[in-house]
Amino acid sequence: MPLGKKRIQALYGILHQRARPHRYTLWRWGVGIVFTAGIAALAWSDTLRFDFWRGRHMWLGQQVGLSEGLRKFAFPFLALNVAIIVVTRFCGFVCPVGTLGRLGEWARHAERKRRQRIFGPLLSLGVCLLLAAITFSFWVDPLVFVEGSARAVLWSSALLAALSGGLFVIVQGLGLRFCRELCPSGIYFAVLGHDSRSGIEFAHPDACSDCGLCNRVCPMDLEPRAMSGGAHREARGLYPDGLSNFANCIRCGDCIVACEVGSTEDEATALRFGPLPVHARDARAPVKEP
Repeated sequence: MPLGKKRIQALYGILHQRARPHRYTLWRWGVGIVFTAGIAALAWSDTLRFDFWRGRHMWLGQQVGLSEGLRKFAFPFLALNVAIIVVTRFCGFVCPVGTLGRLGEWARHAERKRRQRIFGPLLSLGVCLLLAAITFSFWVDPLVFVEGSARAVLWSSALLAALSGGLFVIVQGLGLRFCRELCPSGIYFAVLGHDSRSGIEFAHPDACSDCGLCNRVCPMDLEPRAMSGGAHREARGLYPDGLSNFANCIRCGDCIVACEVGSTEDEATALRFGPLPVHARDARAPVKEP
């Protein structure tokens, strides 16, 4: 399936027809901001921090030893992972790396003005620095830059720069290819969660014009109309072979955006995004033909 520039041209050509941002764009930024703020608050409120600068490890506002902090953190982390696997895999809305990858696409879109192509990477770099600072604060108290020795400040600055630079290289150099081939979290959730309780359903075959836009804009190189029925993508990058479309789908909704082209708000689109009926959750269920 066509990816890269062709995906960008197809997706942003669709979005360009709209007078205002698509609802998924607004949801993506809204969820991303709230989720990132919540993660940042864990460290900045001393709810959770492993401070390798001065050994002041925190759990729920109280100082604990490193091993005790890790033990206390293990259960809620495991519970969150189980919840993600059982309910769905909403990487397309929650993951900040995916959002940054879209920023890179936006900056590289051929029809954008030069000013926007310059602003895009700068905005990406700023967000990378922010995310790196949040990650840094989980392992080193930011007060190191105020109270630390010259050596501690130097090492901390190098770590922060490496985190920011590495994230920026991934975003600008790989974009959503990172999600498609290399994301360790995506691979983990895909291997453990083949089926899903929510996602993309080919609910209204009669409304399908067989234009193929949903295939063209899918960042994971899937066939959105064949989520059920045993359709599998071949092995790619670090993703193994034998995973269903359900397992690989990141629920970003780009195929729904494409499916809405030419449809009015009162018309049902061929693809639907949301909770799945029981018959559509099984990756081995029969596929509805367009």
